[in-house]
Amino acid sequence: MSTDQCRQIRTHLGMHALGRFEPAATVALRAHLDGCPDCRSELRELRGVAQVLRQADPERVDDQPAGPPPALRTAVFTAVEQERRRKRSVRIAQRAAAAAMLIVALGGVFVVTSQPATNSPQGTNSRPVAFAEQPAGVHASASVENRNWGTSIALDVTGLPQGQRYAVWLERPDGSRMPAGSFVAGGEKKMSMQMAVGLPMYEAAALGISTPTDPSPLLLAPLHS
Repeated sequence: MSTDQCRQIRTHLGMHALGRFEPAATVALRAHLDGCPDCRSELRELRGVAQVLRQADPERVDDQPAGPPPALRTAVFTAVEQERRRKRSVRIAQRAAAAAMLIVALGGVFVVTSQPATNSPQGTNSRPVAFAEQPAGVHASASVENRNWGTSIALDVTGLPQGQRYAVWLERPDGSRMPAGSFVAGGEKKMSMQMAVGLPMYEAAALGISTPTDPSPLLLAPLHS
């Protein structure tokens, strides 16, 4: 039996145990009880309470029953607030995990900055790679780092025609590619990019750059000697 139906039925069990449930609705309630042992068990318990209530003397019941102790109110509200904070922490952790999985699923995420040509720091565990051939006036350098979720790429490029869009990718040994993102060249300004690709470095053969309209590599750097 569905939980929602049981929850609705149980709101009427007390009146049924007291014999005050509407006769027209009793047929549907009994039909549910015939197929639900949990609700039948709860009804048996309520009938025991109902028998005791019938023996109660209304004259001996106080008009102003004592309320719960003040400490109980504080304890309840404290528990509710702690549970709310716990659920908030779980939601934050779930969103962070979902964002990390999205990076892997989409192939990569990147950050691009434009700055004058200077030496940029590399990560302590990163490994530099060399582009085999570079067009005249173009200077490119890169480093890669194997991570638990794939490959981290740091790429610096100067000298590409300003305003032209370029695609960055990792190439597998079979020639298929995993995109790392794209950038718009800044001419003589150095374009520094931090990229993340959902492909382990040991599964990639090369790091490459091309234009969106021409898949031929403009810059290609082997990852393994």
